[in-house]
Parts: sequence; structure tokens; C-alpha cells
Amino acid sequence: MGLLKIFRKLNQREKRLFFFISLISTCILTGWLLFSASGILKYRELKKQVDLVKAENQRLQEENQLLRTKIDRIQNDPAYLEEVARGQYKLQKKNEVVFEFK
Repeated sequence: MGLLKIFRKLNQREKRLFFFISLISTCILTGWLLFSASGILKYRELKKQVDLVKAENQRLQEENQLLRTKIDRIQNDPAYLEEVARGQYKLQKKNEVVFEFK
């Protein structure tokens, strides 16, 4: 209540000055909150980057799991190993002739 009494005792010029100073202070504070190095806009930009990195991390984890599965199949499944050797590396068995049709 003390501040309200003081404010009521101010004359019109002092009240305008108080309002102007309050307005300028609010604008400066808002600008600082938005545009400073630790402001809201920087926070949103960094949050977007974190979300992108998390998505990339998830994609890489899934890719790693697929590669682990492929390695396991190559090591333990002779039929799959033969399929990979023939498909990717164009290997063939002894006395086998491969015909490619295009």
C-alpha cells in the first residue's frame, strides 16, 4: 500500500515520467528476453537442433541394428552368405556360367 500512496502524491508530470520509464524498462527487458544469447529465440533454435540430433540418433540406432542383424546372418547363415556373395560381389561357383540379361 505504501507505493500506491506515493504514486497518488505524484503530480501529472512525475506520473508521465514514471509511466515512460516503466514503458522503456519493459521494452528493454522484453528485447533482452527475446534476443539475448540466452533468450527465448536462442532457446527455440537450440531445441530444434536437439530434436534434429535426437531424430538422427534414432535413425542411426535403427541402421546399426539392421547392420548387426546382417552381420549375424552372414556369420551364421550359409545360404544368406552365398546370396550376398553372388548378388553384391558377382561371385560364382566352380564350373558355373552366369548369364546376365539386360
